[in-house]
Amino acid sequence: MKPLRTFIAVNVSQDTCRVAGRMLKQLGAIDHGVKTVQNKNLHITLKFLGEVFVEDTPAICSAVERACESISDFEIICGGLGAFPDQERPRTLWMGVEQGVEQIRALQANVDQETQQLGYSGENRLYVPHLTLARIRNFQGEMEKLQELFDLYNPGPLTSTHVTEVITYASFFQRGIPDYEVLGRCKL
Repeated sequence: MKPLRTFIAVNVSQDTCRVAGRMLKQLGAIDHGVKTVQNKNLHITLKFLGEVFVEDTPAICSAVERACESISDFEIICGGLGAFPDQERPRTLWMGVEQGVEQIRALQANVDQETQQLGYSGENRLYVPHLTLARIRNFQGEMEKLQELFDLYNPGPLTSTHVTEVITYASFFQRGIPDYEVLGRCKL
C-alpha cells in the first residue's frame, strides 16, 4: 500500500477562517504566482511527518495522545501577515499566532518529543505557530502591492480560536489540490 503524507495539526475557528479568507482573496489577486491555500484547509501544523505507512498510524495517534495528556484546552489569538523566510524574500505567506504562543509551543514540543520516540526527526529551530495562507512561485507582480498588504494586516485584525483537540491528518492531492483525511483526533 502507498504511504500517506501525514501531519499533526490544530484547526482554527470559523471566525479565523473568515478573516483569513479575506486575506486569501487579496493575496490571490496580486499575481498568478501567489498560490493560495483553500479556506477549508486552514490549520496550524504542529508536526509534519512526511510519508507514513498506514500500519504506523495507530502508533502515531497513540504518541499524539501521550503528547496531549498534560495539556489543557487553551485560547489562541491569530492575526497579522508574515512571511518565510522574511518579508523582503517571501516564499510562504502566513497569519501568525499573536497570543497563546507559549501554550501552542508547549503542545508542539510534546508532539515533537513523542513522535521522536517513534523515529521521526525532531525540530531543531524555534517553532513559529502560523496558518499558511499562500506560497509564492514565479512571482511576476509588483512587490509594492504585497508590501501594502503586509502594512495593512499588521497587527490586525485579530481573531480567536479555542484549541480543544489535536488532529492527525493524511494529505492527498486531487487534481493538484490538497485534500485532508482525519486519521485520528485527540481531545485536550
